[in-house]
Amino acid sequence: ALGALARRTLHENRDPWPDSPCDVIIVGGGIAGLSTAYHLLERGRSVVVLEKGELGSGETGRTTAHLASALDDRYYELEAMHGARGAQLAAESHAAAIDDIERICSQENIACDFTRVPGYLFAQDGSEERGQRELTRELEAARRAGLAVHAEARAPLDHVTGMCLRFENQAQVQPLKYLLGLAQALERLGGRIFTQTRVRGVSDVSQPHRVDVDGRPSLFARAVVVTTNTPINDRVTMHTKQAPYRSYVIALELPKGALPSALYWDTGDPYHYVRLAGDNDVLIVGGEDHKVGHAQRPEQRWERLERWTRRHVPEVGAIRARWSGQILEPDDGLAFIGRNPGLPSNVFIATGDSGNGMTHGTIAGRLLSDLI
Repeated sequence: ALGALARRTLHENRDPWPDSPCDVIIVGGGIAGLSTAYHLLERGRSVVVLEKGELGSGETGRTTAHLASALDDRYYELEAMHGARGAQLAAESHAAAIDDIERICSQENIACDFTRVPGYLFAQDGSEERGQRELTRELEAARRAGLAVHAEARAPLDHVTGMCLRFENQAQVQPLKYLLGLAQALERLGGRIFTQTRVRGVSDVSQPHRVDVDGRPSLFARAVVVTTNTPINDRVTMHTKQAPYRSYVIALELPKGALPSALYWDTGDPYHYVRLAGDNDVLIVGGEDHKVGHAQRPEQRWERLERWTRRHVPEVGAIRARWSGQILEPDDGLAFIGRNPGLPSNVFIATGDSGNGMTHGTIAGRLLSDLI
């Protein structure tokens, strides 16, 4: 899918360089950037997307694409930080993001393996009393937030004992196929995409806002959206409110039927997350996160993932691929989506995915288009 994105003629920058202001310039060609562009184009705005590499070459190309309203930051924690209403809004927002991806797939005929599946949250040590207490707290908080969740005797994995939580209406998707479909929809709606185009700076004070680009004349727009995972235009404010973590992934061969198609998450520290892919013949396992710069031998993380996987899913075969990605953990568990803080301008950012980048990026598309 990434190769298809790179080869498409629309990404060869055949369009003439804009010589007049547009409504919105979007910096970053991942899930948040293209989702925002799509919703703005649906509403009749003129949009230019700028990406320093190829579409999906950032963190969207590295995600394992769990579409979950069961969030990595527990609902009892979100409730403590944001109150009961805040936790409810978080649940509703991520559920709406999954619905939005499903709607766009149907509306644009995007073949990206979108599938509704349940999600299982289980304790790292199912027989441990502390893990069971954590699941009970999360069950009560998730229900207060309005999610369809119930307790089951155990998760369908080997060596997992004790109660687990089953979240309904979760989903999965092949992220780069979905991104390719979004790019094709942008082209149809009149959006312009320029790849291999590095942005050097964004003016917060001028109106229209100026965007400076390496080797090209500056562009101007009434609003600018920066969706570069961590903001390139904000030098201090957001960087003091979130921290980067590295997460590791392996993909292994799996006999069909060896494991029910679902999303799986444990409560360990570091934690693990699992889903099936392909024709349910590939198992994608992620986790073993660490704060960036705090691991001396990161290659050991892949080794730990493999040991954990073969213990819990002994049917797996050879490793097909391995990679890693970067997660931004915000202080309060939720992404920051809105105006760049501190300046009364029409410059917007989306950052702080907190391990739920596909849904947070989709939420950004809806919220930022509304604000603009």
